[in-house]
Amino acid sequence: MISQRLGAFAQGYLVAMVKGDRSEELINRGLAAGVVFWDIQRKAPGTILFKLYARQYPLLRPFFFRTRTKGKILWRRGWPFLWQRVRRKKGWLLGMALFFLLLLNLSSFIWFIQLSGLEQIDPTRLQRELAALGLAPGVSRRKIEGKRDWLIRELRIRLPEAVWITIGIKGVVAQVTIVEKTRPPATEEKSGHLVAGKDGLITRILVIDGTPLVRVGDMVSRGDLLILGETSLRHLDGSLEMKRVKAAGEVRARVWYELEIEEPLTIWEPKPTGKEKVVYRLRLGRRLMPLFRRGQTEGLVRQTRAVKTILPGRNGPGLVELIKDTYQTVEWIAMPVPPETALARAEQKGEEKIGLALPPGVQPERVDQGWTVEGGVLKYRLIIETEENIGVSD
Repeated sequence: MISQRLGAFAQGYLVAMVKGDRSEELINRGLAAGVVFWDIQRKAPGTILFKLYARQYPLLRPFFFRTRTKGKILWRRGWPFLWQRVRRKKGWLLGMALFFLLLLNLSSFIWFIQLSGLEQIDPTRLQRELAALGLAPGVSRRKIEGKRDWLIRELRIRLPEAVWITIGIKGVVAQVTIVEKTRPPATEEKSGHLVAGKDGLITRILVIDGTPLVRVGDMVSRGDLLILGETSLRHLDGSLEMKRVKAAGEVRARVWYELEIEEPLTIWEPKPTGKEKVVYRLRLGRRLMPLFRRGQTEGLVRQTRAVKTILPGRNGPGLVELIKDTYQTVEWIAMPVPPETALARAEQKGEEKIGLALPPGVQPERVDQGWTVEGGVLKYRLIIETEENIGVSD
């Protein structure tokens, strides 16, 4: 059906009407003569509308006379009739051709620039930068498409606030999309350097902003300058621009910590001599009442206390308590300590001090230890090697 309609449009067809009592006979005679009809409709008694090829309409003329009917062409459709109307209007055809040529020519230029993604950057500033780079209304699309990558690179240099820029061309519209950097809260210090917070041997450098002044393998001391708070921007034309920034980055280095622990090889311990004194007291609330005592001591003494609760209190000590204090006379005796025992004590203290000496989150990578005996004292020495970030703001 579709192919028939396309063929009819290409060859040209007519929408015709026949009136008369014998209109059906006209249709039958036409079919017998080889005329092709379609879309046959009866509009009223004796009135029929139909479509047929334009070249076959003359075949019906003898049948109009024989059947006493009247035929009328209502519309002429198809390419041949359309071309005849256009050919008679040569001026209109020429004007349409010129219009389409002008439209095609104008569509090869950019007439509008659409900006999106701007929050902190001033749109007027962006339009000024684009115009300076050659992207403005009226410029050729082919020219912009040829240097689109160059435009994006140059815009990134001129707009350091942007982290991502793209330029798309859609018809006569140039779409410039920008994603701005999310900056941290503003601080009073706008620029600064990164210096070494402690001595160390540099193993790795990561620069986020600024200019590094040291290399891997350098030995630095506390206070040495690591990253300079300046950076350089090189434009495509070769010019160099220096800018002061707040240096940021990470400088990791090997750092050594030294700990020394002393343990005596002789300790003094008290030894009871046999003389003692015992004192009994009674506590009533906050009042302490002596009861009795026995024995006598002299010289150095050692006290021990035993408490028996008679009536417990609600909170804290009891309301009524019996207290026994024993005082013993002692003499101090020097007791030798084996080096193995002193070394074990020093090692235990060293493990406790390592956690206090290192910064939070830093683990030792290597621990060297050694000990010597000098003047009755065991000196235990630890050298701890770590790798950590030594960069601090000046």
